[in-house]
Amino acid sequence: MASITKRKNKNGTSHWRAIVRIKGHPTVCNHFDRKQEAEDWSADVERQIKLGKFKFEQHKEQHTFAQLIERYVNDGALQHIRSADDVMHHLSYWKTRIGAYALVYLTPDLIGQERQILADTPTNKNLKRSPATVNRYVASLSAALSYAIRLRWISENPCFNLTKLKENKGRDRVLSEEEIARLLVSSRQSKSPYLFCLVLMSLTTGARQGELLNLEWRHIDFENKLAYLKETKNGRPRSISLADAVIDELKTLYQSRNPVKPLVFASKTAFGRIDIKKAWNEALKRAQIENCRPHDMRHTFCTLAARQGGSNLELATAMGHRTLNMLQRYTHLDVEVTKKFSKQISDQILKEANK
Repeated sequence: MASITKRKNKNGTSHWRAIVRIKGHPTVCNHFDRKQEAEDWSADVERQIKLGKFKFEQHKEQHTFAQLIERYVNDGALQHIRSADDVMHHLSYWKTRIGAYALVYLTPDLIGQERQILADTPTNKNLKRSPATVNRYVASLSAALSYAIRLRWISENPCFNLTKLKENKGRDRVLSEEEIARLLVSSRQSKSPYLFCLVLMSLTTGARQGELLNLEWRHIDFENKLAYLKETKNGRPRSISLADAVIDELKTLYQSRNPVKPLVFASKTAFGRIDIKKAWNEALKRAQIENCRPHDMRHTFCTLAARQGGSNLELATAMGHRTLNMLQRYTHLDVEVTKKFSKQISDQILKEANK
């Protein structure tokens, strides 16, 4: 049977001590910050011992989830992850919830319960987390637990027994030609010297906003009308063709640039990326366009390119998608394909905007 008692720490705080004694088996104990954690742990340990599945040897090492996170980070496991900041945010959350647990007691049932709490608990902004967001949290947890297997701290990953939550259908917002025309006119009227060029580049190249904001002047080839995207979402650099109208805008920005700042769209007050959100929202308001995000420019490019007769292979290449193995053979198409679409789309949308 389990014995759970409250004990005081030297610093004045308290903890809960859980002791499980079952005749014919070694005594097992652990400490927790909350009584509910101690009760849940005790019940699970009793069940595992009675089923003959409890790993007494692993329990002796008492590696906690908090210790795993410290080892995981210090070993540099996050250095090659592009979304390392997001992963750390996820792991910090899990640490507050299950940090005191020994790894051997992180069961699928426990993690499933914690996942439900995560889904039901609103954020600091009083917003409910989407199924996709909850899945990302669990993915970060699973990666850390897989690392624990490599360290031989546990023998299996409990997250593998959880089914992913069904995610909502992604956005498919595409601007009409009339909306594009209004947006370009409104962007030209913006106080931001960058907004019109950014919108035009997004619409004519399909590049992500983050990819464009990371562009440096050394990545622009004016002579060949190309831009080199060094930092992309999938980690693979690619080149995109720039329409004549985009080149003209970039030349204007180049003439008024600050020579000490390498970014094409550099902040006036710092050396980092510019925050275009305010200018973007004001442009949408002037253009009377609702439910539109910067990433929708990418969807719009893809739709317009498809109308120009682009094949799935051409579109995937132009968009920088690398999900099909077959695309590996056609990496040389990226410039030619985007050049084809960029010119056609540029001629089309600017014709509408100049009416």
